[in-house]
Parts: sequence; C-alpha cells; structure tokens
Amino acid sequence: MKLLQRICLLAAVPAVLALCILRTPLRFGADSSAFSDAVPVSCEVGGEAVEARETTLPQGQNELHLRSWTRNGKDVCVMGSFQTAHRTHRSRAIWSAEIADEALSVRWFDGQIWHEEPIKVGRYRSNTAFFITGHEVSILCYTPQVWALLENGSRQLTGNWLGYMQTEQTRDGWRLSLCAPKMGSGSAADFVCVTAADPNAIDWSREGIPALWSAYRNAGGGRWCFDGYYAPSPDTYMPTGTNVFFRNPASYLTKSFLYQTKSSRTAVDLSIAMLDTLIREQNSDGFWPTLSGSTWLESAYGIGPGFYDTRFNTEFAFLLLEAQYRCPSELYRDSLRRYCDFFAGFAEDFHSETGSGGWFVPDYVDSSLTRTAHTSLNHQLAEILLLYKAADVLEDRSLAALADRMLTAVDDSGESWVREDDDLHYQVSPDGVFEGIDYPYLTYDDLFKLQKYLNARFSRNDPVLDTLMAHKRTWMDENGVTAYMK
Repeated sequence: MKLLQRICLLAAVPAVLALCILRTPLRFGADSSAFSDAVPVSCEVGGEAVEARETTLPQGQNELHLRSWTRNGKDVCVMGSFQTAHRTHRSRAIWSAEIADEALSVRWFDGQIWHEEPIKVGRYRSNTAFFITGHEVSILCYTPQVWALLENGSRQLTGNWLGYMQTEQTRDGWRLSLCAPKMGSGSAADFVCVTAADPNAIDWSREGIPALWSAYRNAGGGRWCFDGYYAPSPDTYMPTGTNVFFRNPASYLTKSFLYQTKSSRTAVDLSIAMLDTLIREQNSDGFWPTLSGSTWLESAYGIGPGFYDTRFNTEFAFLLLEAQYRCPSELYRDSLRRYCDFFAGFAEDFHSETGSGGWFVPDYVDSSLTRTAHTSLNHQLAEILLLYKAADVLEDRSLAALADRMLTAVDDSGESWVREDDDLHYQVSPDGVFEGIDYPYLTYDDLFKLQKYLNARFSRNDPVLDTLMAHKRTWMDENGVTAYMK
C-alpha cells in the first residue's frame, strides 16, 4: 500500500509542476535590493543630489544589467537590459517594485485614446508605457522591448518584441513586475521604471499634457534603450532592414523630456538618467561615434563604421547646453568641455581654408581620425552657433574665435552656394566644388537661427546669411515648402 502511495505521489509531480508553470509564468529577476552592494557615484544636478548605481546580475547563462539614479533620496529611475546568451523558453519577470499603496490607478494610450482605471490583478499587455498614480507616488513603466542584437551596434525588433506589466496585490499594496516574453539567443529586453514621490509628477489635469505624453510612450520611430537612443536605420546604413535601428547620438527623445523639466518631475528624472547614459557613451577622444556603417561614406571616402558625424554630435552638444541652462551640473559642463576640445582639435587638423582665412570643417571622419569628407552648409552653420553659445557657458573665447573663422568661410563663399533655381547646394567637396541637393528647409532654419543669434548678440545681421536666406526662401515659396522658421 505504501509503495502504491509513493508511485501515485511521484506520478503527480509532473502535473503539479505543469500547473505551477501555467499559473506562474514569471521568474523573478530583480528588485531594488539588487543595488545594495553597488557603490554610488554622486553628483549635483540643478542643486539636487543624484546618486547613480550600476550592477550586473547573472540569470542562469544570461545576464541582467541594471542602472539606477536616485534624486534627493526620493525619486528613482531604473533602467535595465536582460541579455541572452541562450534562448529562454518562457516569459519571466525581470524587474519588480512593491508600492505601499492600496489605491493605485493606471492609465495608458492605445494609439487613439487614453484609458484610465483602478489597477487590478493581472497582466497589462499590448502597450509600451503604463502610468500609475497613487496617493503619494507616480510611476512610469516602459515595458520591456525585445531586440535582436546586430553588428555595428545596431538592433532589430523581434517578432514577439513587446513585454508586459504583471500586477499582484500584497499585504501593503501592490507588486508591479515588468516581464519579458520568451527570447532568442543574442537578444536584449530593455525597460525603464521611474518612481517619483509625488502623485502629480505628471500633472494630467493640465491642458495639453495627455497629448504631449501620448508621444512619449517609447513607441515611435525613435526608441530609448539601455545604452541610448535608437532610430530607424536609413537605407544607406549597415545594417539596415525592417525594424532595424541604429544608435543615434542626437537623442531627440531626451530633448523632448529636457524641454519639459520646468513642468514635470518625471521629465526631470528621465532627463537626468538619459543624459548620464549618453555621457557614458562619449568616447576617449571626446565625441559620440555613429557605430553603424554607411555605404555612401564607405564608397565615397573610405569611411567605415564608428565614424564621427558632426551634425549628430552638434545636436547632442546643444542638449548639454540646454541641460546646463535648466539643471546646471559639472557633469554636463565637463562633457561639453571634452567635446568642444575635441572639435577644436579636429577643426585645426582637418579644415580647408578660404581666401580671407575662413575655415570649412568636414562633416565626417573615420574612427581612426584619418579620412574626412565634404563640408555641408547645414553642418557648418549649426557648429558655428554651438561654438558661440559654448564659448559663453565655458568662458572660453577661443571657441568664439573658431566660430568667427568658420563664419568667415561662409561669407567668403557667399553666392557660390546658390544654384540656378535659387535652391542651395548641399555641400562643398574637399577639392572646392559646390554640389548636391539641399534639404527642403533644414539649412534655411540653420541660417535663420544663426542670424537671429548674431542679431541678438551683436545687433547686426550678416549680409551673406541674408542673401542665402533670400534665395532659399524664393525656392521654398516656389516649391510649396512652408514648414520653415519664420
């Protein structure tokens, strides 16, 4: 009889295990205790103390990479990346947070309308962002997105790419778990969780706020990942293809949050974390490389993957200037200083000189800093404006002097930029040929912004910039282009 009982008990084990798997598909990844042994790195941002921590946890044969930023000991932003060396066979929780509040509400945007309801036990699927509000807390969860990791630092959304949020009641409130679906080898599931000690960290009652945050769901053409901002790879990039993204140093999503720091506590938390993440990617030379390859840069100039793109870097340097204005920090100032030092040396080494001593600075250089390319007008104009503004912030007149020399190059070349149809040439080649089709209005906007700055700073307009703007405006008006700055 006892033998029969043992046989029956053993036979029941697989069924019990199967039931557990069906009812509990999550394997616990990590929570805030994961950072208990991590040494904090402290700084001040906007007069507030920020502590950053980083750790990596083994998950069987895979790894969970985590970073956290704590502001004033209250708000916490956690970013994570579950990376697989071997495929996983089921979904699993990779980050969990317990909230001591029994009355939470959750809202999300489905692409057309907002939904809001009291939180309930279960799985919240089919969305990239969930916003949770309690009596004393606001939480933003960017659910895990699964990427196949490709060559040249690129990545591709997988077929089953979207994770979900699991909610469970606890004795004191709720447990929120961010869960990844099953994944193939060589993949990463990246998430963000921001907890602010303020129920109005995003003030949903303010006019325009729901519409604004409907665009900040990490669901559009640009996506935030653990190591930075990714944008769809152009056809000329290597690799490229459906749902293939490259890491873009310009980080336009970070710019969106930075511009909301005066009105949203959550935006402040995200800006601090994102800017710190991007500064970590600044290389030892002082710039942010584009890791992808470019077929046209390769064929035209022999420039391979990991190249320096002055426009992308200028755009991020403008973000550092904006951050220094809104939330001053030595972190931002030091990063800007390192980049401007690099750019000044790059301009010194690779410029081409015009008749009055002006300098055209190339748009690109390869990773070995030996092979350069053409100079486009839009890159040159944006760099001039950046240098003038950085000279004030860094109290470095040599940067303004460099801007003057670069502006002299534009003045020297004058109407050489103008095409027969009143449009502008896109670039001047290394051997001095003006050529190429310009963007519809980007270069005009660069002319407009630089002219506006010169007028405010020196109470004068540059006559060559006026001439180029007039020609470009004629072309735009004749071709129905209306989105330019006015």
